[in-house]
Amino acid sequence: MKQSFENILRKINYIEAEIEIQKQIAFSIPETEKSEIKKTLTKIAESKKEVAALRKILQETSPEEYQKIIAIEESLVAFENLQKSSTFKNVESLDSTGVCQATLPDGQVVDCLVKAQDEQGLWTIITLDGKIVTFSDSQIKPTS
Repeated sequence: MKQSFENILRKINYIEAEIEIQKQIAFSIPETEKSEIKKTLTKIAESKKEVAALRKILQETSPEEYQKIIAIEESLVAFENLQKSSTFKNVESLDSTGVCQATLPDGQVVDCLVKAQDEQGLWTIITLDGKIVTFSDSQIKPTS
């Protein structure tokens, strides 16, 4: 079941990447080619329906994992909104470095998807389960 869940996630990611490509194509089509624009928008709409259907399968397959995915997606949106209003001087992500961790003074390690430090020293971290937590600069040990 776990493999099937992961395969569905991969398929969703592929379709969502294809949707982004189709959006770029739609913007590049001259306004005079209305039929081509309509064809591209129809393809995007069909792809979005497919993603919705796959998400429903994920939800039915593993409600707990599905809720974790929803929590991560929501925290990433919240982080993007925070990024619009804050200036981060340091951003690390699991995707960019392969490892994303914050070490607390007591030695506890917090694994993360993203960690970012703003100009005032405040650390904003998205944990692997999609929670956003913040720490002051003194609460995070510097990485060596």
